Amino acid sequence: MRNFKKFASLAAAVIMAMGAASCGDTNSSDAGANDDGTVTTTASGRDLKESQQEAINDIASESKPEDRQLSNTNIKWFSFWDINPTSSEDKDIGVDLALFKSKYNGTIEYVQTTWEKKFDDLAAKILANESPDFCGADDMDMFPKGAIKQMIEPIDDYIDFESDLWKDMKAASDQFMYEGKHYVGISRVDPAYIWIYNKKVLEELGVEEPAKMFDEGNWNWDTMAQMCVDFVDPENEKYALDAWYYENALTESTGVPLIGMKDGKIVNNIEDPKIAKVQEKMYELQKNNVVYPKHENAWNVRGGKDKWGTGLASGLTLFYPIGFWAIEDALSVTAPFGDISQGEVMFAPVPCDKDSDAQYIPSRVHGFCICKNAQNPEGVAAWLDCTRMAEADPKAKEITMEQLKNDYGWTDEMIEMRDRIYQMAAEHPVFEFAQGVSTDISNMTDSIIKKTMHPQETASWTETVQSYKKKLDKAIELAQKTV
Repeated sequence: MRNFKKFASLAAAVIMAMGAASCGDTNSSDAGANDDGTVTTTASGRDLKESQQEAINDIASESKPEDRQLSNTNIKWFSFWDINPTSSEDKDIGVDLALFKSKYNGTIEYVQTTWEKKFDDLAAKILANESPDFCGADDMDMFPKGAIKQMIEPIDDYIDFESDLWKDMKAASDQFMYEGKHYVGISRVDPAYIWIYNKKVLEELGVEEPAKMFDEGNWNWDTMAQMCVDFVDPENEKYALDAWYYENALTESTGVPLIGMKDGKIVNNIEDPKIAKVQEKMYELQKNNVVYPKHENAWNVRGGKDKWGTGLASGLTLFYPIGFWAIEDALSVTAPFGDISQGEVMFAPVPCDKDSDAQYIPSRVHGFCICKNAQNPEGVAAWLDCTRMAEADPKAKEITMEQLKNDYGWTDEMIEMRDRIYQMAAEHPVFEFAQGVSTDISNMTDSIIKKTMHPQETASWTETVQSYKKKLDKAIELAQKTV
């Protein structure tokens, strides 16, 4: 079974290659392994349009007091996916990468690892004095354990959080501090999931769109659940939910993460009544067979391994809860969701409890960490500045929106809803910290959150709490002692 963490990491891959969100491919035919473990890649994606490149050059040429003077313009990126746009010919270069190239003549060298071995490989490289320069924080698994295990370094010597460029990210970055130091350069807060659907399919069914229901204040757990129950028809292979994220998305929509951080302490929220309420709703959904039966299909989503969106365009799947990254991509990649260029694809935020005091948005951070003993930390700092400029500069953001609309087929309606969800994420983010505390805790919480909707071994939330409460408390106690 592929678990949440593996798939969340693909989200990070996609988010980075576009600057606002897209994906690199570690298996690119343009990649060649070097003796030192790096992989030299040639970007096979699509260059910026002339007017866009001119805007990038204008932004890059604007002199600021904090501009870097780099003696080394190459930085080494450690990951299981390539940050360079190598996945397809119709993939755009990200605004952040374009800025880095234009402002600093910067290049990024890919140091390849795998999801399963990334922490072991990073530790080995640090011990061998072969440290890469930077790694990603989007998976929410690098902090705090990367700081505790001395795999990443503080960034305070390189980033001024009081500067105009970074001051808006200080509050978010302050949540990623260890022993008084910042360890993650956060360029933005990202919604972790959205509820994607095919407008054409819903129109044929004669049901109202979730985006419109949200506008009317009628998009919540209850209305979503009823739509799922009305849709499901196993005899005709019709299932309401697919992907790997609906359990996490619904749980975090309560406003309460299963594992939180408060005043430097790890908090176990397994007995929170808000989580109990949604998990009971999830248990009822599973009893109605609304989820695609992965256990009967080699533990894959519909369509097979990594085939995102399959079933949505054909009307066999009603909702596809996943990250923005899945549809902020080339049309050749997003086709299983429907024809975005023809206005078939739309989305809404993750539904909340109808009695919720706010629209809580399950969130993650988009950012990077400097690896321990990095050879070019100043180069990483320059890259971080570029990622932040890509978010903060109006001309840079305009290029991102142009890419979504002109190259990836997004409609004005999609752009507007995207902006609204990002704004709500900034106002009411919910960060789940289990991934970043310890492997034992992240594996356990993954099982806990999914148990009520497990298609093969379903258990009620009461049973789940009884089975895991003491185990989770013990794991947290051990992790807290380490901290």
